[in-house]
Amino acid sequence: MLAISSMVIAQIAPPSTAKYAHELQARFPLKPSHLRANCVKWDNLYFSAIIDTSLRESVVTYAYYTTDREDSVVSLHVDRSRYGAWHAYIGMKSETKFYTDINRGIINTLLKYDKGHYAAFELCAWSYDGAILSCTYDLNEGIELQGQNEGTEAEVESLTRLLVGSTAREPHSKVHYTGPTFRRVDYWKGSWGSKEVFNVDGIVKNYAAVYWNLLQYGGASHAYWFPNDISAQTGYAQFEIPVEELVSRLGFDPKKVIPAQ
Repeated sequence: MLAISSMVIAQIAPPSTAKYAHELQARFPLKPSHLRANCVKWDNLYFSAIIDTSLRESVVTYAYYTTDREDSVVSLHVDRSRYGAWHAYIGMKSETKFYTDINRGIINTLLKYDKGHYAAFELCAWSYDGAILSCTYDLNEGIELQGQNEGTEAEVESLTRLLVGSTAREPHSKVHYTGPTFRRVDYWKGSWGSKEVFNVDGIVKNYAAVYWNLLQYGGASHAYWFPNDISAQTGYAQFEIPVEELVSRLGFDPKKVIPAQ
């Protein structure tokens, strides 16, 4: 991933249009990846990801978060209603109708299929461009049950901000943390396994069985294995597993596949 300081980003609000999103995407072309078949790698200024194009999901995504970036997130306060629209990467197919169709007939909001970020919107919103790129179909999105997305996944994202000393009230009410703070948290994240493969509107897309997370801070690492279902609606700590077990289950070491920058 290209290194950049949040302090040197020109924080001027850009247009919230598909045209601008595609112009932004074009600055960061896809590259081949040899991690496994059908994979491409996307490096931009905000995160790096290896995506399985046949499953239309991330195998592993990496980024880091710092105290300076948290300060920028709070000061910018990027309007998600304006800059959180999803856009397909150049030449790829939009999944907006796909999500509408796979959710037809599901009444319970927590049981709906959600557009799950890997590098979270809030953790990229230290820059307007980062917020926009975080909402890119396939390259930073996978099918995630809404209950889990708003549950343990949101808890770990909140924890990441709290670990660097965030004092913002939202969304940190999802977790309670009173431990030491750190200048930086590196994080890796991805999907694993399959609960179902959807074939809707000409899009074949995997509904992963697990969303996993790996946080590194203060010289230690913490791995989380979240079932992509309602059982992971809350309580991220109960899903922590040894890092060695995460590596064994995945069949690769995320830290070696995309080393920390």
